[in-house]
Amino acid sequence: MSLQDSDSHFQRLREQTPESESYHERAREVTPLGVESNVRSMDPYPFYLGEAEGSYVTDIDGNEYLDFLMGLGPGILGHNHPAVVEQVKAQVEKCGDISALPQTVAIDVMEQIRDMTPSIETVRLANSGSEATMHAIRVARSYTGKSMIAKPEGGYAGAHDYALQSVSASVEALGPEERPNTVPYGTGIPDEVAETVVAFPFNDREATEEILREHADDLACVVIEPVLASCGVLPPADGYHEFLRELTAELDIVLLWDEVMTGFRLGPESAQGRFGVTPDMTTLAKVAGGGYQLGAFGGREEIMREIEPPADDPEAAWRESAFHGGTYNGHPVSCAAGLATLELLDGEPVYDHIEPLADRLFTGLEEAADEAGVDAAVQHIGSMGTVFMMDEVPETQRETWEADADRFADWWFEAAANGALFGNDDQYERFFTAYSNTEEQIDEAIEIAEDAFRAIADE
Repeated sequence: MSLQDSDSHFQRLREQTPESESYHERAREVTPLGVESNVRSMDPYPFYLGEAEGSYVTDIDGNEYLDFLMGLGPGILGHNHPAVVEQVKAQVEKCGDISALPQTVAIDVMEQIRDMTPSIETVRLANSGSEATMHAIRVARSYTGKSMIAKPEGGYAGAHDYALQSVSASVEALGPEERPNTVPYGTGIPDEVAETVVAFPFNDREATEEILREHADDLACVVIEPVLASCGVLPPADGYHEFLRELTAELDIVLLWDEVMTGFRLGPESAQGRFGVTPDMTTLAKVAGGGYQLGAFGGREEIMREIEPPADDPEAAWRESAFHGGTYNGHPVSCAAGLATLELLDGEPVYDHIEPLADRLFTGLEEAADEAGVDAAVQHIGSMGTVFMMDEVPETQRETWEADADRFADWWFEAAANGALFGNDDQYERFFTAYSNTEEQIDEAIEIAEDAFRAIADE
């Protein structure tokens, strides 16, 4: 029997959150699942936010939680960092709504992104990570004149049809691990789209090379998260990205790194600086916007030039350039928040603070699980990590299927009932340390986690 069916923490949470339960009843009348995004859904209902500050969030019932979810990743500084709030307020007072005229703050943040990202020579802005990958794939197709893309099984690259392929499915649908099928994630995606996407197994060099060579003549790009983050946190095997960089260069395939999650999270130069590998194109969001709606994509200038209509025949734009547009691109408030965040990351010892705290947290979680006698494989890189309820650390998405998702949810709810949010109740979700965290907060979180491990061990 799951703890969710018992009278333990789950019942306590229901008793602690009557306002959230009441609000959720209203929400179900106006929106599917009662939430704005499927990933925010929780059984039987989510906590509704009241306030957020620094390392803490408070729900509408007044319950305070140490928050390591941090907005699914953007909150690298913590909630409402004073420098970000100051810049946002200043921009709102100057011109906070959309003008349809270029605003200088957008140029400022694009310069900052370019200067901090090794692969980016020129860049464009969007409103989300999904938009960024959608436009980047289109530009790569325009540049190469090819229509197919390749992505790793288990990798997430946005919520558009081309990216929602082989994110997750049954083993029967996915087929052999060395030669995975391309499988749409969810309904409403035309079967024909899957025919333009090639899936390959992450961290398997031999199989990856065989598949990419087979389809090289038709592949515009390989789009890949440098650390697979939609199925927990799966770092690359030693040499895998170096091998993939050499192979795509040899085959004239654009290497597109989706750094929406890892961008500026794994260092001031993102994952590409950490791993010492420079892709042809990069997509960014989350941390780049400092908690506001900002996405970006960029890369080598010759590739990004595909967006420009021919100067001698601008009327030929429809057939000779890759369209990129959007009313809210470069929204001044988002740009102000992103600029303030990136300037702090570039100028203050943020990573020297958050990464030792992450080592302390994730090492402490593993030790706490061991002390409680619970099989838990804790995986982290930099300031991001996750807990798999299994005895060995996984290297591929299929290996993560051996983890006990129900047990993770039981542990998560137990910890939440005592005041700490280790991501959300889905063990594939990541959680993070932030600049606002202190050693005392980390130690408090480990104590809460250990109590939760002991509770599920007793069950």
